[in-house]
Formats: sequence, structure tokens, C-alpha cells
Amino acid sequence: MIRTALRPAWLALLVLLLAIVWAFVQLGTWQIGVSSNEAARERAAEQAARPTEPLAQVMEPHQTFPDDAAGLSVTAEGGYAAQHQFLVPDRLLEGELGYWVVTPVRTSSTDGPALLPVVRGFVTDPADADRPDDTPVQVTGTLAPSESPAEGGPWPEGQRGSIDSADLVNDWDEPLFTGFLFLVEEEPALTSAEVVRVPPPVFGESGIVWRNFGYGLQWFVFAAFAVYMYL
Repeated sequence: MIRTALRPAWLALLVLLLAIVWAFVQLGTWQIGVSSNEAARERAAEQAARPTEPLAQVMEPHQTFPDDAAGLSVTAEGGYAAQHQFLVPDRLLEGELGYWVVTPVRTSSTDGPALLPVVRGFVTDPADADRPDDTPVQVTGTLAPSESPAEGGPWPEGQRGSIDSADLVNDWDEPLFTGFLFLVEEEPALTSAEVVRVPPPVFGESGIVWRNFGYGLQWFVFAAFAVYMYL
């Protein structure tokens, strides 16, 4: 059998088999990737189609983050509390490593003023993180649930490992929303151009488009069948 496989004709057939298997595996991987990307685009479209609501209609300070609030577009009015601003290190934007600039907005609620952490943007150098004044501002953005506690630390002064409401409530002596906002718009514009907006993530189950996923599995089956026929 080995002697037969080493003949020139069979060696040529083996090379052809390897090329076919490689191509089929690449096609299968591509189709599975397409299935995930299409699902993400569908979720992004659904998220964008949801109407923008006032923050007070979605949640109250210290309320458990609503199950359906992640990814919701909301507006809030108040003034930036720059004394509570902090940076979150080790964040990526378009392949660059840097910092999220997080500044809470002191909003009005039924129980009085409350702080809403706002990711105003991204900087690669902490020196580029400006501190806005307390001019009345309206912010519009995408809600996100509180992050998990970060491992590591201690962090340099003015930095935190994550946007963790359970950690913030220990340091801020005002009512706090149990979530944060990815800033999309602010009126008037108080954030400097050096602070680059962070695109809001798409929330929800990962999901796949089963049609394309099935096509991907078919290509893997074809590759296995080619190996079987060769043997």
C-alpha cells in the first residue's frame, strides 16, 4: 500500500487531495464566519431601530439594571461632575491600546440628583483627557450594564480597572445608576476633539444564521469525503 502511494501518479493525487481539502476547509470556515457576522448585523439593526427614551423612563438610581436596557438609546440632562472623572486603562479602539475617559453626569431624578457614569471617549495619553465644566448638558448614548470587578491593581490615581457600580458606590457619596452610558451625542459639545468617541457595542445573544452555518458544515463534510475517497 505504501509502495503504491509513493508512485508519481498517487503522489500527484495526494497533492490534489491536500489542495481540495484546504479549499473546502477555508470555504467552511468562511461560511461559519458569515453566519456570525450576519447575526451581528441583524442585532445591530434591531438595536438601532429602538427609539431613544429619557433615562428616567428606563431606570432609577440604585435600581437593578433592567434586563432589556442593555443597548437602549437614552437621553439624560444635567452637568458633568468632573471631580469624579476617572480613566479605565487597557482598552482597545481600532487596534490602539489606551484609556476610556469616564465622567459622570449629575442628573435629576424623582429622588434628587444622581450620578450616571458616561464613557465620553478614548485617549492613548492620559494627558489628553480633558475635564468638562458643569455647564448644563444633554447627553444621548447607549446604556450598558455595570462591568465586573477588574483583576489586578492597585491602579494609579485617577484610574479604575473597570466601570463597576459596586465599587463606585463606595467612593461616591451620591445616588448612582447601576449602569453606564456610551456617549453618542452631547449638546452643547463639551468634550475636546482629542477624546475620541467609543462606538457602543452590540448587546444580546451571540446567535448565528443557521443557513450559512449549515453551508459551512457541508464544506467540512465534502473535505472528509474527499479524504475517504482517496483512502
